[in-house]
Amino acid sequence: MALVSQGDLEQRLGRSLTSEESNAFSTINNASQAHIERMIGSSIESVSASTRYYDGDLQNLAIDPCTAVTEVKYIDNNGIGQFVYETADYTVEPVNRTCKTMLRYRWGEFDEGLNAIAVTAKFSIYDDAQVLSVVKDAILTALTAEINNNSNVKSESIEGYSITYASTEARNALDKIAYLFPEV
Repeated sequence: MALVSQGDLEQRLGRSLTSEESNAFSTINNASQAHIERMIGSSIESVSASTRYYDGDLQNLAIDPCTAVTEVKYIDNNGIGQFVYETADYTVEPVNRTCKTMLRYRWGEFDEGLNAIAVTAKFSIYDDAQVLSVVKDAILTALTAEINNNSNVKSESIEGYSITYASTEARNALDKIAYLFPEV
């Protein structure tokens, strides 16, 4: 199920969608959501826990946005799990946020190896209401701009004379989520 409903968009626009807009809504909405999920590397809908693999040999291990980290495991070069890190050995960062993007190993660096650190978590921002509301607003802004199709139109008025023209600078409606995920 998509994060943004047709009703949300109609409320943002202050009107009902035309039949043409209504027919295109699900395609454009799903494309916007898929684009954001690819940008941030995580789902924006509710998911169950899964495992992703990261390179070791770092103290601060950047991970895809997630919630509910349940296990961090070292995997050897043969793909065999060697041991599970104790939760006292690392912190899930940022500590004061629901959405986590980093593991910090307390005793130096995580063990070395390519795809050596297996992290099991819910790789989704769904459980973080603050982040989810910003992403939902970004999608609604993008959909509104698509319907109004005025993201690159500028107008100027000087002493009773006005001109409207297309600008080469298109407004990026998804910029508002960039501060949440600086690596994007």
